[in-house]
Amino acid sequence: MVAGICCYCGKYYSYSGNVDLKRVQLVFYAGWFISKKGKNMSIIRPKIPAQLNPVDTFSFYVQEFMAEELPIEEIEIREECLEDEAFFKIEIRKSIFEKCTFRNCNFEKATFIDVVFQSCDLSNSKFEGAYFERCRFVSCKCIGIDMSDIVIKHTTFEESNLQYAYFIKTKITDVLFDRIDFTESSIIESQLKRFAVMKSTFVKTNFFKTMLTNVDFSNSELVAPLVSIPPTELKGCIVNTFQAANLIGLWGIQVKP
Repeated sequence: MVAGICCYCGKYYSYSGNVDLKRVQLVFYAGWFISKKGKNMSIIRPKIPAQLNPVDTFSFYVQEFMAEELPIEEIEIREECLEDEAFFKIEIRKSIFEKCTFRNCNFEKATFIDVVFQSCDLSNSKFEGAYFERCRFVSCKCIGIDMSDIVIKHTTFEESNLQYAYFIKTKITDVLFDRIDFTESSIIESQLKRFAVMKSTFVKTNFFKTMLTNVDFSNSELVAPLVSIPPTELKGCIVNTFQAANLIGLWGIQVKP
């Protein structure tokens, strides 16, 4: 039996008949269970309480916690607008950021556990060395964001703009890119484990020394990826016929019209 709550419409579905997991794709928000072509992944959603403490001035509120190196928990931040602020080693748990702007801010070595970013602008902010677990980025603008040397687990990026983003030497486990624009961005020398993409855009994306085995690009746009010669990074990834025709030149093969 397969059952769960759909992540898109919120309705509960169940099916007790024979299910061929090699031929169907199921996306249930009961942990974002995904099964595609026999590959299973389970993304655990953020654990956030129903009642949160609203915070009016985030930069002022967090100062004491940061000075004492204490975690910040169960807060809700709406429409905060900050630029060029530093939040080094900040730790946030079970919280929601909605319609906030943190442009060109420094979150190096920060920790985010059970956190949702909804309709936020994080462009050009630096998260180098940060830790993310059970997080969601929904309808966010993350142009030029630096996610280098981070550890990220059980996290979804949904309907967000990650153009020119940097994921360098990043450890990615149980992560979903759903309708993401990753144009001219980089996932370099990174470790991927149960990484899935859906209806996303990868144009001139730099995958240098990141193995893409079992990553299914067939319902996404994959154009002119930057890879090694020969393109060992693409070994074992899944593409459609049209993509295969465009990628074959990376092996030095010429196709006559």
